[in-house]
Amino acid sequence: MYRLILMFLVIVAMTIFLGCSENNTTAPEINQNDQVPVSLAKAKPSANLIGTINCPFNYPPLPDPGGSELPIFWKGTIDFGEDIYGLYFISYDAPREYSQASPFYEEFVIHEENNEENVLMIGWNSGVVTNANNPPNDPSKFLANGKITEAYEPFEEWQDCNVHIRGLVYWIDVGFPEKAVATFRIN
Repeated sequence: MYRLILMFLVIVAMTIFLGCSENNTTAPEINQNDQVPVSLAKAKPSANLIGTINCPFNYPPLPDPGGSELPIFWKGTIDFGEDIYGLYFISYDAPREYSQASPFYEEFVIHEENNEENVLMIGWNSGVVTNANNPPNDPSKFLANGKITEAYEPFEEWQDCNVHIRGLVYWIDVGFPEKAVATFRIN
């Protein structure tokens, strides 16, 4: 048994010595001038695109310009710094009465500011409005995450990217929202 262990240790020592020597030429050397292969995967934009949303609540809800039966509760603008675009949300659930937490799912459409027919981006998001520890007339925080499903010029590079929306809902009275302001981030 002693000889078997000794032989095993000698084999391990030789493997380590031969595998780690400087004469090992199994790995190619990389020259700074060599080109490194680039992945064929779709290149995502390197930075975030961040905008500011200002969406009043609509009483009564507006019909969807795209022709669906789903109502638009939120319709406003999104400002990406250099340009302002129109924005609306197609809600899949009517807003809840004032409660501790109100989950939601909706689609969003970004279009030219004065032309709803010229759609620039479509996506979806789901999230929750949290009213916990807020008196009924104080702003409520909300958070949503989603994905861009369609993107056209000048946003085509953001196709299939993630969306993160964080903001506040302001209230006229209990259960009656006035507007939402938020940060809209794509990455």
